Amino acid sequence: MVEERPHLTLLIPAYNEALRITDSLRVIDAYLSERPFSSEILIVDDGSVDDTGAAAHEAALGLVTPIRFVRYGRNRGKGYALKVGFDAARGERILFTDSDLSTPIREAERMLEKIDEGFEMVIGTRKNAQAMIAVHQPRFREFLGKAFTFLVRQLLIDVSDVTCGFKAFDGEAGRELFALSRVHDWSFDAEILFLAQKRGGRFIEVPVYWEDRPGTKVSMLRDGVMAFLGLLRIRGYALLGQYSSEKPVGEYQEQWSTQGRGMEAKSS
Repeated sequence: MVEERPHLTLLIPAYNEALRITDSLRVIDAYLSERPFSSEILIVDDGSVDDTGAAAHEAALGLVTPIRFVRYGRNRGKGYALKVGFDAARGERILFTDSDLSTPIREAERMLEKIDEGFEMVIGTRKNAQAMIAVHQPRFREFLGKAFTFLVRQLLIDVSDVTCGFKAFDGEAGRELFALSRVHDWSFDAEILFLAQKRGGRFIEVPVYWEDRPGTKVSMLRDGVMAFLGLLRIRGYALLGQYSSEKPVGEYQEQWSTQGRGMEAKSS
């Protein structure tokens, strides 16, 4: 039986990741299978048009960790994929990572230790003297990331690294934050950080190892403009009191799941 409430949900938002999801799942499974706590891997397919689901399913049948695959109809952005993922996640702790594992999964150890110390949210940061960037982004993309962080610090919240795709949450706190979220573009990280601060939650930044991986789905010009507008929307939503109530998630389907150790639990 798949445990109803595992200690950790490892959440992966995925969009057209058929070429690398298999290797990533094997690496994550090898790490989780050696941990002393129960886990599940939850993949949220953000409207992929390739064979992400089939590739993940084939890999999952041979792995130890239970895996669930959730999908909805059209591409709506990473922020929306995570909103769905936090709604579907069962873990007492939830950690999300990019499917390219630009931050290695072993970095989860120190993140989860901070959750156990009582922090509700732990932010992976590449902008700390103790962080290690092995392969930098292209200069223009790195510049835009720094500019976005500067704007976030001026408009919303003072943190060193907004967009690192490696963050851990106390499960209940994370579900509450993403239930309130309203923006789905590149600015979703800033919204979640802003909401965490607004709620008075305890959060901390932890330096991580990171390396740029080819194959990003981010369009610098389009997504940069949308992210800036997203910051203005966050400010507007706050002024209008929109964050006083949850924003319901739309319909999604759990298409298949595995029990782990190669035993398929169900498929539809």
